[in-house]
Amino acid sequence: MDDGIYSISQYIDCKPNLLTKIQAIDNLISAMELKLVDTVGQVNYSEYSLDDGQMKIRTVYRSPNDVLAGIDALEKLKQRYINRYNGRRTVFRGGQF
Repeated sequence: MDDGIYSISQYIDCKPNLLTKIQAIDNLISAMELKLVDTVGQVNYSEYSLDDGQMKIRTVYRSPNDVLAGIDALEKLKQRYINRYNGRRTVFRGGQF
């Protein structure tokens, strides 16, 4: 992007391997949780940003519930990356084995 601001997906996508993607997600979750604490009792929550020294990420949310939903989504994605890193995959099977 020309203005040096990236989306969460671009931030994660630019990481070269699963471990750095997991670390990037941890950084995002930590930043979002801290911002969530700052919004306790406030209604006018609009955005948060993270600057990891290499990239700047800015995301807009309408409410603290949107932030919680974003954290939950990142936690699920992180778990998928952890499972992939550890060699575990989900296998769906029929009702009878």
